[in-house]
Amino acid sequence: MKSGKKIPALLLLLVLVFSVFSAGCIGEKTTTTPSTTTLKPTQNAQEQTASPTTASRSGYPITITDFAGRKVTIEKPPERVIVLSSYWAEILSILGVQNRIVGIGKYIPYDPHVPEDVRSKPAVGSNFKGLNWETVAGLKPDLIIIDWYGGKYADASTIKKAKELGIPVIALTAKSVEDNIKVVELLGKVFGREKKAEELASWMKEKLNEVKEIAGQIPADRKKNVLLISAPKDINGPISVYANGSAWASIVQLVGAHNLAFDKNFNTPWPKLDLEKIIAYWGDKADVIILTSFSKERLEKAINGIRNDPRWRAIKAVKEGHVYGILAGSKGFLDWGPRITVGVYQMANIIYPEYYPDWKPVAKELFENFYGVKYNAPVTVMDSMGRKVTFEKPPERVIVLSSYWAEVMHCLGLDDKIVGIDKYTPKDQFLPENIRKKPVVGTTWEKAINWETVAGLKPDLILMGRWKGGFTKGEQDVIERSKELGIKVLAFGIPDSNATGTEMPYENIRIIRVLGKVFDKEKRAEELASFLEKYYNEALGIASRIPADKKKNVLVVYGSSITGKYATGEISIAYRGSAYAQTAELVGAHNVAFDYNFSTQYPKFDLEKLMAYFGNKTDVLIVVDWDAERLSEAVEKIKSDPRWQQIKAVKDGHVVGILVSSWSRNAAALYGPRFVTGIYAFGHAIYPGYYPDWKPIYQELIKRFYGMEG
Repeated sequence: MKSGKKIPALLLLLVLVFSVFSAGCIGEKTTTTPSTTTLKPTQNAQEQTASPTTASRSGYPITITDFAGRKVTIEKPPERVIVLSSYWAEILSILGVQNRIVGIGKYIPYDPHVPEDVRSKPAVGSNFKGLNWETVAGLKPDLIIIDWYGGKYADASTIKKAKELGIPVIALTAKSVEDNIKVVELLGKVFGREKKAEELASWMKEKLNEVKEIAGQIPADRKKNVLLISAPKDINGPISVYANGSAWASIVQLVGAHNLAFDKNFNTPWPKLDLEKIIAYWGDKADVIILTSFSKERLEKAINGIRNDPRWRAIKAVKEGHVYGILAGSKGFLDWGPRITVGVYQMANIIYPEYYPDWKPVAKELFENFYGVKYNAPVTVMDSMGRKVTFEKPPERVIVLSSYWAEVMHCLGLDDKIVGIDKYTPKDQFLPENIRKKPVVGTTWEKAINWETVAGLKPDLILMGRWKGGFTKGEQDVIERSKELGIKVLAFGIPDSNATGTEMPYENIRIIRVLGKVFDKEKRAEELASFLEKYYNEALGIASRIPADKKKNVLVVYGSSITGKYATGEISIAYRGSAYAQTAELVGAHNVAFDYNFSTQYPKFDLEKLMAYFGNKTDVLIVVDWDAERLSEAVEKIKSDPRWQQIKAVKDGHVVGILVSSWSRNAAALYGPRFVTGIYAFGHAIYPGYYPDWKPIYQELIKRFYGMEG
């Protein structure tokens, strides 16, 4: 029985040995000295795919040193190649030798930057778990290209097995950005494509030299401390940190910042730490935190989670609103191979937007000059409803159905993109006249949109509000009719927190960043978002310092339900999901409405029921309205009506009116860029001894981003 089992194994071994010798003779020996070559300038010319039968054999045999420190002698140009990683497959395609690839790693089919004919080749396994040697034998390779991880995964065993079978292996890695250039040069030499390799390597080197030159000009007092981490599945930890020995970690240093992880001695380039240790090591030092992930969804979820988690706010970068993300792997640019050049510019833009040029022209050069494809960067974003919308290019003709989002457009310098507005936007005193005089298309209230006017304006995007925690009839009508007309819609306002990972009022910051992506105004959007996030986090910090015995119970009521033409005898209060209700909680108070389960964000009560629910609980009664005169009347009515005296806050003289308006220059707001003024207006009204007045923040905001004086 034992001898019978040995026969198939011996036959497989004979097949493998025969296939290698039939493909050509190659020898290997081990060394520890890596080799480099000198870059020479070359013309920017595209080379066609070379046939292995016509490839020049002059200059062979050659000997190269791979990244495992092994010398490999190659007798002739490789003709049947297995490549296990997509980034090296990208280089082979750029060099014009993709038709020599006969087998691939299991993940290459997911790389959109690898040609389709390569992605459809037989998969033989992976760098991590090893190869199917029977499949390898059938492909008769004369070269296998793998990643080198120092023997941590299946790399060492793959080399050993291939050597036993006479199959040559080149092991590649990138512990620095420059290593990727060396890989290009090495592969150019191996495949006899030095000219094209020089062209790509020279371009990469030119871009990196530009980065180094800019980095050298950043003043010492502007240097930033950066923490680069992998987006965790659970923001509680463990969290992988990119430390010394990681190519991505080295980018932080390359662009002129300091990677804080380099201050510690870890036994791996990717140490895993719990949150408490990260805070202890770098909490008071980190100016910027950058997250990376191969999954866009995971990246966005982790960023939102960290930005809104009170424990993470012990870290300086989180507290000041400097938490960002870079998509890694084949769907992004932070990867090994040529695309890492663009990744460098992305990271530079995040850390020092004021010093570095935009990364998109770099991506365009790379793809159009070397990958041979026209570069466009479609952007997919999520609106407050959780709907994902993809844009092939920035919109040019926009109808805005909410003045709050028209203000965001204005702050981002997009006035010229607005072609139509809703009926209330002309009242907005924070918008320039050229916007307020745009054609009016109606309103989403009660399906009052004039679709004939909309069609005449030929919009490619409609921005609308979402205020009820779900679409109203008018809002739903916009969604449905726009779909019929082929117009994209983004609905912003009260978020579906399960989808967005945010709540009001923080959703305002996310919306600004989303619109920055949509309109290719990310730098300006980030400047505005970071400004707002700084004050937002400062407010949270104040709230966390209010002693437990000083906490106040608050009820928020709407002045329009107490007096004026909309008053019906029932009083509307702010409940969960409403920006007013959430803001009262955010500043450190307790919204007594949250003690009950209501089915709407704006429940209504007659006065008797209001007193029964909240009368003896309420320390501060806040009255909100967008009409200054009506607000004053409502506050006076509450104070003077004996029936209201049964509410503790009224009896104690703690009734406060807050003017919250999307239009008035002397009012706070809770939506759009001015939402921070509402936070501080609420905070100062409830805790005047803790929160500063909102008006200085308001004046700084409108001067810096609206171009107006307070």
